[in-house]
Amino acid sequence: MSLIASLGAIEIGLIFGLVALGVFMSFRIINFPDLTVDGSFPLGAAVAATLIVAGWNPAAATAVACVAGAASGWVTAWLNVKLKIMQLLASIL
Repeated sequence: MSLIASLGAIEIGLIFGLVALGVFMSFRIINFPDLTVDGSFPLGAAVAATLIVAGWNPAAATAVACVAGAASGWVTAWLNVKLKIMQLLASIL
């Protein structure tokens, strides 16, 4: 395995480690079965990639991507609290 492939594998592992940590926190610590973590990371990546291709500054695109991920979590919480949708179903929606 080359050095570039090894560094790429470590990079992907660290990214998925953040996703696993978010899922662990929602399931074990908060006791809220939430799948929003699994969807907010790709949403943020898609928003950032779209804005960078459109010519935005990468730092600004990353900030907007963070806001988009936070908005997806907010929508999940709103669906659960205000509309009384079950926790797991709200996170899937």
